[in-house]
Amino acid sequence: MRTTVDQFHIMRGHVADGCVIVAPSGKEFTLKNTLKGWQVHDLDGNQISGYLPSADDVTYFVVNGLYSS
Repeated sequence: MRTTVDQFHIMRGHVADGCVIVAPSGKEFTLKNTLKGWQVHDLDGNQISGYLPSADDVTYFVVNGLYSS
């Protein structure tokens, strides 16, 4: 699945392992599910978020954290 920061939403099923999120700058990030919570990684595989325990936390991070990335 692939989406943009502007279109990212829980109800559209975007909080899914492997979802690629494209920031307004064109940078791409991947959402990964772990046993401790969700994480956002850049294209090099570097973790750019902490553990996000809920879908609401993921949405907040994507909308607020990736918008300026």
